[in-house]
Amino acid sequence: MSLLKVENIKKSFGKTQVLKDISFSLEKGEVLAIIGSSGSGKTTLLRCLNFLEYPQYGKITVNNDVLFDCRRKSKATDAEIRKNRLHFGLVFQSFNLFPQYKVIENITLAPKLLAKEQIKNSGDFCGVKNYKEAVEIINANAQKLLQKVGLSEKKDSYPCNLSGGQQQRVAIARALALNPDVLCFDEPTSALDPELTGEVLNVIKGLKSSDSTMIVVTHEIEFARDVADKIIFMADGLIAEEGTPQQVIENPQNPRTRAFLSRFKQYAK
Repeated sequence: MSLLKVENIKKSFGKTQVLKDISFSLEKGEVLAIIGSSGSGKTTLLRCLNFLEYPQYGKITVNNDVLFDCRRKSKATDAEIRKNRLHFGLVFQSFNLFPQYKVIENITLAPKLLAKEQIKNSGDFCGVKNYKEAVEIINANAQKLLQKVGLSEKKDSYPCNLSGGQQQRVAIARALALNPDVLCFDEPTSALDPELTGEVLNVIKGLKSSDSTMIVVTHEIEFARDVADKIIFMADGLIAEEGTPQQVIENPQNPRTRAFLSRFKQYAK
């Protein structure tokens, strides 16, 4: 049974159709890499999955829970949207850390807000009924996440005192803090200098070994080949080719895939 199932997603902005008919599935623990030229719809797809945008058509299911179905007549409430977003973590291109908060505060802010809401509404958060106990759990988890991304010593630093690679690693820890079913990366190294790219990619590689389910939009073809279980090549709002790294990168069948990969001749045949 698929952890994530995306069916026939379509999204337009005005008269411009950005996603024309996107369908794929993802098993628990799998890594999906999405490649393609700028403007092919990759970021819009991630934003639809994270409910930062709403498709006009299609269906999104996580763990057999239907999060979006265009056939529903009623519009999702704000509370439903917030609940749906908990299934996904999103790491942006440009970090998007809160500059006024320390590293540890950036990571714990959303879980603390969630804990307060859940304790108020249902009386329980992670098995505890007291907000003070919930905060202790959240802080301890944040420390573990900082250790996982190699930044334990930076917990009291502000974002302005971190390198770009360090900021992106904090952003990864923040996305993990709510324990999402699927962790999404939108070109996580595009805002980094080449020498900082490796440290972020190494963290993502480490997450694969911890059985995280991930979707990574990337132009790092070698990284996609080495880490992904599946690769999707998108062009003009459609999936032009899909398969294993061996199939898509080493032996592409679609002429558009071959043309795209020809820019990375050292990786494509």
